[in-house]
Amino acid sequence: MFFPLLFLMIFPSVLCEYRWSVCNNASTYKEGSAYSTNLKRVINDLSRNAPQSSGFNTSYRGQSPNKVYGLLQCMGNISAAKCSKCSVEANSTITELCANDIGGRIWIDYCFLRYDKSNFISTLDTNFTLLENTQNVTQGNLIASKRITFGLLSDLIDKACLPASMGFFSGKNEYSSTMGNEKASGQVYGLVQCWRDISIKDCRNCLSQAKEALESCCYTRQGAQALSGSCTLRYEIYPFVDPPAPMRSKKSSGRLWMILGIIIGSIVIFAACSLAILRKFKSAVSRKPVTLVRENEDVLQRKLFKKEQISFTLETLIEATEDFNDNNKLGEGGFGLVYKGTTRNGKQIAVKKLSARSAQGKREFMNEVELVANIQHRNLVNLPGFCTERTERLLVYEYLPNKSLDTFLFDPLKRRILDWQKRFNIIIGIARGLLYLHEDSQFRIIHRDIKANNILLDEQLNPKIADFGLARLFSDNETEIQSKVAGTYGYMAPEYAIGGQLSVKVDVYSFGVVLLEIVSGKKNTDMNLSKEKQSLTLLEWAWRLFKGGHALNIVDIALVGNCPEEQVIRCAHIGLLCTQADPDVRPLMSNIVTMLTTNSVPLPVPTRPAFVSMSSQSPNVSFIPAISSRNETSISNLEPR
Repeated sequence: MFFPLLFLMIFPSVLCEYRWSVCNNASTYKEGSAYSTNLKRVINDLSRNAPQSSGFNTSYRGQSPNKVYGLLQCMGNISAAKCSKCSVEANSTITELCANDIGGRIWIDYCFLRYDKSNFISTLDTNFTLLENTQNVTQGNLIASKRITFGLLSDLIDKACLPASMGFFSGKNEYSSTMGNEKASGQVYGLVQCWRDISIKDCRNCLSQAKEALESCCYTRQGAQALSGSCTLRYEIYPFVDPPAPMRSKKSSGRLWMILGIIIGSIVIFAACSLAILRKFKSAVSRKPVTLVRENEDVLQRKLFKKEQISFTLETLIEATEDFNDNNKLGEGGFGLVYKGTTRNGKQIAVKKLSARSAQGKREFMNEVELVANIQHRNLVNLPGFCTERTERLLVYEYLPNKSLDTFLFDPLKRRILDWQKRFNIIIGIARGLLYLHEDSQFRIIHRDIKANNILLDEQLNPKIADFGLARLFSDNETEIQSKVAGTYGYMAPEYAIGGQLSVKVDVYSFGVVLLEIVSGKKNTDMNLSKEKQSLTLLEWAWRLFKGGHALNIVDIALVGNCPEEQVIRCAHIGLLCTQADPDVRPLMSNIVTMLTTNSVPLPVPTRPAFVSMSSQSPNVSFIPAISSRNETSISNLEPR
């Protein structure tokens, strides 16, 4: 934090231009009230964490009616230092403008800040404010300029909505072109940005509406900007994305040299300390793989209290679940039981109760609390609190009324609710959640237990990955480690089940299995899939149909005639790519998201999957690799979930 602070002290007015603001003055709060306290905590969370989280963060604090939600999004082209500066300036400006109003939002050149009492996060907002340059394009260049400008914006929207761009930012671009006999003199620069809480589909929708709004109102102007609570789009005839450094006079040269001396001296001291710490860290990493469980429960609890994670009392949770009444039971797993609860203020929660007999469960509990408390994504389940009172260990999750994916997918009646569009949205959501865990979170996380009943569904059937008890944390320089095997039969990659080789490709394999289950509506462990009454698992059955040119036969009969055949077959193809026996040829989650959302990306031919062979007479599990040999290796020392 030293250098951003030094930067602010030296250049207190650095290039953060106010654009617009809106205050929610439906009601107000009093200084010192619970709402005021929660708001300050939310703003602190956003300012502290966003610069270290790729310039984006959301936060919420408190309980209704004093609950506060907040979001901070920095522009994708700025540094962490500028993001910190902008968040501070946005906070001070909106506080001054909106005073004690219950909500507010502010757009500054480099960031957007919003807070409110209602939950606006992940909700598309296309109510636009349009700002325009006061200068007009010259009449002779008007037609060509319009074509060039809005052609540029369309191109930037396409780039921003590619999965590789995560749908959030498509830097600057510059156009100079000739259209027929019409020449456009000069250049045009554009920027588009979606806030990272919305989907790529919503991002395209938001930016397209913004472009249409500007094209209708402002095509004669030299520059204009559309602002909403979900995205922004701007064009100018000058390079506004990376502004040049301000000019300084000769009189300031002495002050400048003094400043440079301070900065250089600080860098030397900082670099020396960092080098010593880095060497020590690398030495520690080379001796032992990084894992989440490093602390006993007391240390963990103190650590989470510092983060102001909510600690529920046992009495509160007993009351909420009616003393863990069986009528409130939502499910059961290797960790323990999950109950529905309702707090005194009417909030519904899901309480996961650790089995007292499970020694491993204690480690899982500590692992899950620390991990889930530090990650946030719209496709990951939220953990508002926990309880470690007496001998009990309980996790308190957001309540998702539609329970888990398997309760719909494998039910003969409910499965019809999942039309193809809903299933495809679920596939995309799971993929984005895993991409966040593998590449975009502050940790690199491998879930290790991706399966249909660990995918929870919210009111709109949006997926959220749950159950992080088995998750493992990787350091930045680790791609694979040896690990004790734990997971679920039928979803474990062969290299992990046989040799304990753990990498991100283990989650990719599990995702491929779930993807094929969603497409087919059949469980991977269903052994009666062939007309010849052979015992085939889903993978082998799907592989035979695909290789025989009958990929459409993989599709759930409930979808036949009501789905885009090309897209469904493409998904089955991707599922087989994910479950290939060789982990090196399985795609990464970033590639998978691109394959799913961009039909123009060609798909490689999949190699034979690792078939899972399970006998009803024997508990042994064997993997048949993608070679002609039929030698079977049984897995030992498994810890089934």
